[in-house]
Amino acid sequence: MSENGRGWQARLARQDRYLKEGEGHFLILGGYSEGQPEQTRKHHIEGQVDERLSEEFLQAHAYDLGIQTALWATHQLAVSEKLDDDGLPGHAIDFGVGSTASLFTGGEVFFHDYTSYSLDTFVKTWDDVEKLKFDPDNRWVDYDLQFWRGFSSAYTPGLAVSPHFFRSPLDLANDLRGNQIFIDMYDEPDQVDRLTTACTNMTIEAAAFLRNEIPLLREAPSGIWGMATSSPDIVVINGDPVDLISVEMGERFNHPHIDRIGREAGLVFFHHHTLGVSRVTSVSKMKGIIVQNFIYDQKCPKVMEILDDEWIEASNRVPIDVCQDLTEAKDLDAVLAKMAQGRFIVHCYGKTSDECNELIARVRSYEN
Repeated sequence: MSENGRGWQARLARQDRYLKEGEGHFLILGGYSEGQPEQTRKHHIEGQVDERLSEEFLQAHAYDLGIQTALWATHQLAVSEKLDDDGLPGHAIDFGVGSTASLFTGGEVFFHDYTSYSLDTFVKTWDDVEKLKFDPDNRWVDYDLQFWRGFSSAYTPGLAVSPHFFRSPLDLANDLRGNQIFIDMYDEPDQVDRLTTACTNMTIEAAAFLRNEIPLLREAPSGIWGMATSSPDIVVINGDPVDLISVEMGERFNHPHIDRIGREAGLVFFHHHTLGVSRVTSVSKMKGIIVQNFIYDQKCPKVMEILDDEWIEASNRVPIDVCQDLTEAKDLDAVLAKMAQGRFIVHCYGKTSDECNELIARVRSYEN
């Protein structure tokens, strides 16, 4: 990929060519530590410090938290000007998996350190599926709206946004039904289909509602974690359950719903874990996904250590975000040579911007 300008417009154009037009083998996301303030999980609003997010905090400060998040992303945008990479700061709301489920149930949530959990299941009998609907008046939806209004008020051009870090229909169904759903897949598959279809409907409705209410979400570039396109249509999806079930079960209960979200809500950024590295081919065959993202799990295989022709073939269908520091590779040149046969999103980190740029240049040399 040529024209390595550092301005956000040049970066966005390169990302469009990579993600939308299929140009290039690498999309490069860089970062460096020297001189950078440590981003904190604490929420500093009007002199208050909350060690842990809470619903009370969101009730009082969702708008302010949106401003704070936009200002931090703007700082990151300025930091990126020192790098020759392709990344753009991006954000999708993620107050934890419990709060995401509550977007659709209005249920109570327990917040813990870096996430949140639902306090109870919603679908105790299959009749409860009929009660599921997306309610725009749900208080959890209002927290999202207030956050985005704050974010919009402090928005800097070049930041990418996506309405919410949604749970895949199967992941949301797991929350609503509990782990019983894994037994239901065998004993009552038609009911699981009903539930996951309802979850798909609600996700599509929620994404449309948030975009309709927040002009920024239908005007700004869209994306997350450094990846972005100029079109405001990327939907971020947490697809972890595919890593816990067989390929066949995933193709039955997960894939059709992701395909539908891709058709009706927007291109899907599909996140899962290296616990599910064996699902790389199956996930790559889903229609409507724009990136397959792997987050590394401790004691699981590292993508850079298991690259083979299956991975290359899968990456040529849909780019794979390796989400591991390239400096961890035992033989970086061998890894880059293999990756250059496919299409991968890679992460380059250094202590200084110069150190990071040297690594970025090394990766770009494999584009030729």
